[in-house]
Amino acid sequence: MAQTGIGLDGRAELVYRKLLLRTRWRTPDLARAIGWQEGETAAVLAALEDDGLASRSGDDGQAVRAVEPCIALPALVARRMREDGEPQPRPLAVERFIALHERAAERIGEAVGALDSWDDAASTIERMVAKVERGIDFLVPGYVEGTFELSRSIMDMALRRGARVRAVWASSVLQSPDAMMHAKWLAEQDAPPRSAGAVPLRAVIMDGVVAVLFNEADRVRVVRSPAELERLCALADRLWERGAAVRQVVRPACAATRRPRSEIVLRLLAEGLTDDAIARRLGCSVRTVRNDVASAMVALDARSRFQAGVRAMQVGLI
Repeated sequence: MAQTGIGLDGRAELVYRKLLLRTRWRTPDLARAIGWQEGETAAVLAALEDDGLASRSGDDGQAVRAVEPCIALPALVARRMREDGEPQPRPLAVERFIALHERAAERIGEAVGALDSWDDAASTIERMVAKVERGIDFLVPGYVEGTFELSRSIMDMALRRGARVRAVWASSVLQSPDAMMHAKWLAEQDAPPRSAGAVPLRAVIMDGVVAVLFNEADRVRVVRSPAELERLCALADRLWERGAAVRQVVRPACAATRRPRSEIVLRLLAEGLTDDAIARRLGCSVRTVRNDVASAMVALDARSRFQAGVRAMQVGLI
């Protein structure tokens, strides 16, 4: 099966686009909509989950939802750039995914007031985090399976944008093996969570200018009121300052740098630096820089170094 420029085969692309049409899908319903067997559909869904393009629903444990293109696609391209095997590009594939990314980004300002579900909240947060500039705070009073708080895609996008990430979890959250695994991954990204005995509410606060807030009945709303945001930010600051480091997730001394070198090379290339200048900045050889640029050109189906930089920005990679 031929692959698109970012490494998805046509079947996976079809299913992903279908997922984007509804808030969530159960496998039998999706199979009927596409005209496939359930087993075939389930296998493609599993591959999309592995690639970070799909996620378990926070509202229905038997359903799957699409991860928003504005954070899923940059992460997918980054992984393709790091893989040993080169993807086989197909003309115009990357343009189609850039269009998906841009349409998702255009919806960032749509969410106001109440949201209907956990999945709507997750999609809203994914779109908003693609525009975060300074920082994002997570307040987590308890573990809920399948929710955005354990999303690597969300965290990865915030870190890629150079934002400060702070997560304060109630101590009960650490009893979940999934949460502990995520905490260890966060520590490897140099953004370990902190633990508090109790966290009074569930919220995600972005740049101090917008938040997604959950009340006791798990009703969800978008907060843009300056006065309410000021109170939420003050609460996040207090909880972070009082929170304790999680001993089991201390960042290893040999952990990798926050961003892969290949992404940094692309960013510096887009800023106009030469290969020699990039090599000096990163302390590596010119040959290494050129290899990274070549891999990026393949992953982004680009015909020139300049086009690779432009496409990396268009798809949200840098």
